[in-house]
Amino acid sequence: MDPATAHTELENTEQIDVIKGPYMLRYGPSFGGMIDMQSKNHDFYPENPIHVRIQQSWESNWNGNKEFASVFGNYKWIYYNIYGSRKKYDNYQDGNGNSVDSEFSKYDIGGRLGFKITDQQSILLSYQDANGRDVSFPALPMDERKDDTQLSSFDYLFEDLQGILKKVKMKLYHSKVRHEMDNKNRPFSDTVVAVSVIDAINMGGRMETMFEVYGGALIGGLDYEQILKDGTRTKSMILQPGLPVKVENLWNNAKINNTGLFADYSKTIKNWEFIGAVRLDFNQADSDSLIMMHPMQGEIYKYAGDSIKSSFTNISFSLGATKQINNYWSISLAAGRGVRSPDMTERYITLLPIGYDKYDYLGDPQLEPEANNQVDLTFKYSNPGLGQLQVNGFYSLVNNFITGKRLPPSIQKPLSKDVLGVKQFYNAGNAQLRGFEVSYLSPAKYKLEVAGFASWTYGTIDESIKYIINDAGQVVDDEVLKNDAITEIPPFEASFDLHYKLAKGKFIPRLTVRGVAAQNHVSEANYENPSPGFILTSVSVAYNFLNYFRLSVGVKNLFDVAYYEHLNRSIIGSDINLFEPGRSFYFNLLIDL
Repeated sequence: MDPATAHTELENTEQIDVIKGPYMLRYGPSFGGMIDMQSKNHDFYPENPIHVRIQQSWESNWNGNKEFASVFGNYKWIYYNIYGSRKKYDNYQDGNGNSVDSEFSKYDIGGRLGFKITDQQSILLSYQDANGRDVSFPALPMDERKDDTQLSSFDYLFEDLQGILKKVKMKLYHSKVRHEMDNKNRPFSDTVVAVSVIDAINMGGRMETMFEVYGGALIGGLDYEQILKDGTRTKSMILQPGLPVKVENLWNNAKINNTGLFADYSKTIKNWEFIGAVRLDFNQADSDSLIMMHPMQGEIYKYAGDSIKSSFTNISFSLGATKQINNYWSISLAAGRGVRSPDMTERYITLLPIGYDKYDYLGDPQLEPEANNQVDLTFKYSNPGLGQLQVNGFYSLVNNFITGKRLPPSIQKPLSKDVLGVKQFYNAGNAQLRGFEVSYLSPAKYKLEVAGFASWTYGTIDESIKYIINDAGQVVDDEVLKNDAITEIPPFEASFDLHYKLAKGKFIPRLTVRGVAAQNHVSEANYENPSPGFILTSVSVAYNFLNYFRLSVGVKNLFDVAYYEHLNRSIIGSDINLFEPGRSFYFNLLIDL
């Protein structure tokens, strides 16, 4: 239900890579990029003592506490890691001194057990039980009462092979989520009490092989993923107890299966590095019938039978080349087409306020796949004495762009409290995005280290429909807009990080400044609001001592700026923007034995 990062312990994460564009096709239909979160590596040593890692964190604004503990180690052919964490945060105050409902409690336990079968083969078993309780969502009409998630996986690795075949990797995984939300802490709960219970299952597997072919590396394989969702919202009329309890489907046994075949080949020839990738996806979706009812008109429309099923065959591919111009400069050009089928929400969601605007959203099982045609040009300068500078520019043409359009109240009225109406997902034609990124990192050999980053994206949709709404909230007309802005595009931003290594790198003060410009290029068709710019400053000090202890203290939002991100939702039932936390003091203590 929640994003995968919500159930990922950063303490168990070794590295996070952001891969831009529709170019990495090994891990699924890549549309606009992917985030690769790699768990900490484990090796099988002849003998490795037990390790204990403990972390205690505290943050003042939220009165937030986080505890994490892990016991891990290796002995001969066995690897193990047992861990657990607890997070307890209260409401925070924004820069204006207003309290924002944001309290939550979460606790996780998990473990990994690895076996070295032979010198070349190993297996790894993983399990995690993640639980959330009483999570407040200030911008939604409901809060999360509980969330219970179980994640399990099995990995097999056969490596260091002789001959053409070099490596074989296999993975099986399964996740199960039970998600319960209600409005019992909202003012209107004395009229209607609504409880939503959703069950979601995600399972699948993948196999990947690596060959050495004509002096290059060929990686090929297949993967399979199945997503299942079912959920209802139960409404009890408190002021009219004689009325029957109403049960509404949010998902009705919805299912998506995706089977993929992929291959990529990379080879270096003198000063050139080439890489090409191709992927074939077979995507099938189905659900029990979806029936939309009007209180006066009865059944308005119905998706059932073949109208609710869809099946697509998608082909994605990419090509890239990097030229090493000299010892310092390189230039890269990549082009690709990534095709994705509509997701579960876009196909089957039934009247929930899931977007950044204040509308209930309705899915459309008859949506077509969305395709991103993108090209990236990158210049990179790397000098051991001066640092690394990278400049990237991109252009993207999206076909069958999926977004939402407003449905007139005569067609469908919302079911959520205090929303403006209903939007249904549809294929809006072509959209274009263009932008750039610039990054700099100074050499690590100097005591003073500087890092900078800036990014900007500009997005337009070729044609969109704007509904003219009068003061009474009624649709009185519509007009077609050309080159309207795409919604939810973040504005230009830049960040600057400076730190100085004292006492042989054991004592490190740090200054971080992040500046975000105003976003005035907003969608007229969707009545998107502009957002103001802001500048944030944070300071911290880290101290490493005895090679076992690391202490860091600092202040986030040093000047207590009142700000909100452009992508923040408005608080439901109002025009009040959801502001981020104001000034907050924190400390982190890490003990690694």
